[in-house]
Amino acid sequence: MNDFPYPEIKSFERLQVSDGLMINSERWRLAHEYHQHRQNVQYQSLFLPGIICGLGVAPIAAPEDLPAKFRDGRWVQIQPGMAIDLPGNYIIVPTPLDFRISTTAYDNQIETVYLVLSYVDPAKLKRPSANEILVETFRVNEKTDLPLDTDIEICRIKIEEGLLTIQKPANVFRPSQSQLDMRYRLQAQIRPQNSIRIACFHNQKNQNLKSQQIAILEHFHSLGQSLSSLAPSLSLIEPISSLDINAELALSHLSDYHLIYLTHAQSLSVNESTQLALQEYTAIGGVILIEAAIRNSQLANLLGIQNELEAAKNKLRKTMQSQFANGQSNINMTDQSSLQAELQSEIDAIAIEVSSSTESLLSSLRGCLPMETPMQVFSDLEITHPLRSQPFLFPSLAEIAEQPIQILTNGGVIVILGELLSIWSGQSEQALTREVIRNCHELGINILNYAARRYQMHNAMLVNPQYQKLDPKLADDQRRITNVVEKTA
Repeated sequence: MNDFPYPEIKSFERLQVSDGLMINSERWRLAHEYHQHRQNVQYQSLFLPGIICGLGVAPIAAPEDLPAKFRDGRWVQIQPGMAIDLPGNYIIVPTPLDFRISTTAYDNQIETVYLVLSYVDPAKLKRPSANEILVETFRVNEKTDLPLDTDIEICRIKIEEGLLTIQKPANVFRPSQSQLDMRYRLQAQIRPQNSIRIACFHNQKNQNLKSQQIAILEHFHSLGQSLSSLAPSLSLIEPISSLDINAELALSHLSDYHLIYLTHAQSLSVNESTQLALQEYTAIGGVILIEAAIRNSQLANLLGIQNELEAAKNKLRKTMQSQFANGQSNINMTDQSSLQAELQSEIDAIAIEVSSSTESLLSSLRGCLPMETPMQVFSDLEITHPLRSQPFLFPSLAEIAEQPIQILTNGGVIVILGELLSIWSGQSEQALTREVIRNCHELGINILNYAARRYQMHNAMLVNPQYQKLDPKLADDQRRITNVVEKTA
């Protein structure tokens, strides 16, 4: 999902009408521009730009009435359709439009051509003043740079040096050179309530870790793909940013991100400057996510035993409830109560060992990350805590990934002990069922939602320096108007 900005925060201005007011062209224009501006702001605030309908692109033969040098395989026809751009302007293509791709690739390079539409305000075009009606129009452009936010991409084509013949792809999901690529067309849609921006650390000096870093980005990309169906109120802004683990980062490098991800090894190698920046980052609402592998470790074994004991306890409880409902409450009740007490005793004992082993692992992180506040285990969080309940409810983690996993948090830091990210993309070494992947997606969405909400609420309580140097006269006028309204009310 692209990071489309909200409209500029600015008061609406409209014409004040009174008896005897003489209407001239300027006042007429002001009255109509007010309604147009209000419509544009409403759309930009609540929706995202994109194609509404139509606007297909098809390869065609060159028109026969053109000179021979232009009759080649570079022609496409843009089909009628509608779109709406970022500022909220409608772009309407009423009839088919023939267009020739003129870009040429050189030096054996593969060039990507973007075919885009953009809105054109007819009032800004030079036209005969005798025209009483202006038709809102558009412009078709081909670009070799990425489209602007105000552009509507309708197609892209990869071309190479030599003769070009544009074709329809045999597989629309894997187009080749010279074939129409429609995979990146955006559809107009409702704006998500929260757009989440993520950064991951990478090590430029260690090329051996490059594949691991690429895999991490793929894991988050897979989670982001699930948002449209599982949590449409959230969106993941891509591409995901990368931060150099060897750089001495400041808060200004981190403050734009809702969530920053580190592996356990990366968290142990963060330099002092970045450590301080991360501490300041959590103080302004950011969330640090750390994943530590525990496969084949003592903690993994302890968590596995704990899960088995909890499962046995739940099974016994269900058996006793079933017997009670069937009027068999006296059958083996003494033995079952004794077994239940014994299971609880073993659960309490293993919980102490799990806590000790977890604390041993966390102690290595305390000197590197902002973890002065005690960490809480997932199951000890209130059931209404966002990590456990929003948007998906998780009573426990015992059967989420069908493997030992533990999550701890102190608010600004979330530590995952176990494997979660690789399950999002289905790249885990274990055999994965659809249910496991879905459970882990939902848990990941809870983490994203928590990070977005925490960042949003913290920032809502900060003074924005952008507005500290306003014209004092404008500020006084605003306060005066506000005071009048309050007195009238």
